[in-house]
Amino acid sequence: MSDVNKPVVYNKSTRRVLVEIEGIEMELEAWELLRLFYDNENIHFANTGSNMDSKICTDYLFIKVAENDELWNCQVYLYTDVSLPFTSKSKPDFSSHKTIYHSELVKPGGKLLERRKILVGSCIAKVMTNFTGKKLPYGSLLGVRPVKLAMQCVNDKMTREETVKHLVKISDIDIKKAELLYNIADVEKPFLKDDKKAIHLYVGIPFCASRCLYCSFTAYPISKYKNLVPSYITALTREIEHAAEWVRRNNYHISSVYVGGGTPTSIDADSLYKILSELTVNFDLKGCEFTVEAGRPDTITEDKLIAMLENSVTRISINPQTMNDETLRLIGRNHTSRDIEEKFQMAREHDFDNINMDIIAGLPGENLSMFRRTLEKIEALQPESLTVHTLAFKRASRLREENYHFSPASDDILEDMIEQARESASRMGMRPYYLYRQKNILANLENTGYCKPGYECIYNIHTMEEVQSLVALGAGAVSKFVNHEEYEINRVFNFKDVDLYISKIDEVLKRKEVYFS
Repeated sequence: MSDVNKPVVYNKSTRRVLVEIEGIEMELEAWELLRLFYDNENIHFANTGSNMDSKICTDYLFIKVAENDELWNCQVYLYTDVSLPFTSKSKPDFSSHKTIYHSELVKPGGKLLERRKILVGSCIAKVMTNFTGKKLPYGSLLGVRPVKLAMQCVNDKMTREETVKHLVKISDIDIKKAELLYNIADVEKPFLKDDKKAIHLYVGIPFCASRCLYCSFTAYPISKYKNLVPSYITALTREIEHAAEWVRRNNYHISSVYVGGGTPTSIDADSLYKILSELTVNFDLKGCEFTVEAGRPDTITEDKLIAMLENSVTRISINPQTMNDETLRLIGRNHTSRDIEEKFQMAREHDFDNINMDIIAGLPGENLSMFRRTLEKIEALQPESLTVHTLAFKRASRLREENYHFSPASDDILEDMIEQARESASRMGMRPYYLYRQKNILANLENTGYCKPGYECIYNIHTMEEVQSLVALGAGAVSKFVNHEEYEINRVFNFKDVDLYISKIDEVLKRKEVYFS
């Protein structure tokens, strides 16, 4: 490390950095990390050997990777005043390096040491933390599924202490986050059976009561697109029948079903019943986990709950996102917190004994006190599971598209919210069981699913760990097929536009013949 250890006064909006990388191709990954410290337009890349231009940038970041028969080495140098006379021999203001010996690669956790971009990223993150005073809770980890790294350590029979230490070493992740990843991997492990014939089924119903401020899913307001529902059901039924034939022909079996959207319960009860009955008729779902997103309480009715019960649904979600009425109005929800409580009790009265609830930390205008109020009201309801999201600025959301302006809570407040949620889940007897991250998530945090032991959602676990194939049906649905021999994951994208899906269902099915044959 450089002798200069104190963070300097840092203005993200005005500083500009020129980045030079030697010995590894990772401009995209470096940019993804650096944009957490610099504005996007202030990050510039130079070809190896290019001359510095002090008129363009205030900072210069040099990344060098080298390898020989014995070891791999990375060095990262940051110069923070390149307006002065500058040469490559100048002393950097901040530096970090990492050395991995080839002999370490055959030890437990060695496969993670082959993830060279993560290692380089950890050096970048450490340098930028020392420069700015801002530490990324997940260090250099940029991916959606960081639990996979901890799972590799668990599979290598590393202890909790060894795993945490190893994750910190390779990525500069915060110790508490590393412990969280290990805890989740430890819970997930028994559910990840080596069953090459297991299939998970996702069915998309792309309609919703309204479009929330933060939503980027394929979701059409039911008030405007209600006339498309019958045609959509006809198209979806054809795809269900086609997929079921493929499952039978190849001797696969269904491990879990997840009906999402949109909000499936935004369609009328008869339409919902028809879709669910098509699933139960065409697939063998005996003893199968069967989840339906009943997320919006303003779409839940008694006849829809009955339709789900009569078609073997075992798990539902009633998702408040917040229990503060002023926030509900702001984000575009057409219901109150009282409606949430009433629909939750209605579900209980109809013997639903596995209910999940989703909430979001960092919603516009919410402070820690308001978030705590949401947690208190959910604790009073006692669901079986709780999914805690951190607000993300998704590209296709109104939050981004309409240039909606609000001042997000500080990183410290968001961390406090996530910690309060963890404590609340613990009071309800829950433990974390799955986790994922998103691009543009506030405070570089995570989304975590908590549940009471025995109520783990198998679909959620397998969606994250990707060890079994997922067949996704409907508009906007994405299938993932795992090649067990080479552990490759192939993705098939369906039409996101519901009109196109309806009109081109034959083309959709033909495109899937590569798998359904």
